[in-house]
Amino acid sequence: MKKILALLFISNILLAQNGTEIFLMDIAESNGTITLSNPKNITNRRGYDNQPFFHPTLPLLYYTAMQDGQTDIWSYNLKTGVGLQVTNTIDSEYSPTVTPDQKYLSCIVQRKLNGDQDLVKYNIKNSAETQMIFESQKTGKIGYQAWLNSNELVTFVLGTPQTLHYHSLITKKDTIVAPNIGRSLHLIPKQKAFSFVQEIDKKWLIRAFNPQKNTISDITESHPESEHYNCWLSSNSILESRNTDIFSYNITTKVWKAVTLPDMLPKRKISRMAVKGNKIAVVMEE
Repeated sequence: MKKILALLFISNILLAQNGTEIFLMDIAESNGTITLSNPKNITNRRGYDNQPFFHPTLPLLYYTAMQDGQTDIWSYNLKTGVGLQVTNTIDSEYSPTVTPDQKYLSCIVQRKLNGDQDLVKYNIKNSAETQMIFESQKTGKIGYQAWLNSNELVTFVLGTPQTLHYHSLITKKDTIVAPNIGRSLHLIPKQKAFSFVQEIDKKWLIRAFNPQKNTISDITESHPESEHYNCWLSSNSILESRNTDIFSYNITTKVWKAVTLPDMLPKRKISRMAVKGNKIAVVMEE
């Protein structure tokens, strides 16, 4: 009976994944206005393609793709336009993230057997080489992650409420930082701090956590009708998706401004985003 319930639980999760596409575009800023151009659907197939993450130094975009009821990690080469499957396992991999040493892809592995969500890393040159980082039986089910350096990171841990955790791999310290958080976790460019979203008094705030000082500060308020997905354009500018639009927030002027989208871009709901240099990856509904 336990095995049947576990399989039903996992099946419900997989069925809940909506079809999404990843569009790659150029991004430019001029006189305070951010403009996207040259959209290209780099997945262009039926099904779930999501959670883009740019390699910091190589021309690669990693993402999660669902096939035959489970997900694997894929890469897309920005120079050649070729997509390659990185992992091919019986479990499901989510949230590919290049580790600070650039030797591994860390990701959430959802176990087919029981639905556990462990944090694991795969060798980028040989995905058959894996290392366990956190077992969810010990830490709780992990949903997302962001790295400060090779020894420090934060995770989104599922539960009631969902919580932000700070981890030190050296001291084995696991500290609960904040409850009621959202799904966007990011290292703030040129800072030793993370951004996250948190619901406080029925408002969603974009906040910064500095693990060295053990402080939390407010950046701005997230739009109440958005799903609170964001990414950093620079250390001074953050992007947020709002239904079919994208807005940018300037930390200096403290002003939100609409991002100019290309006319040929489909008018569909936008969720996750990732930026590297003059490129942006945008997840849209099919």
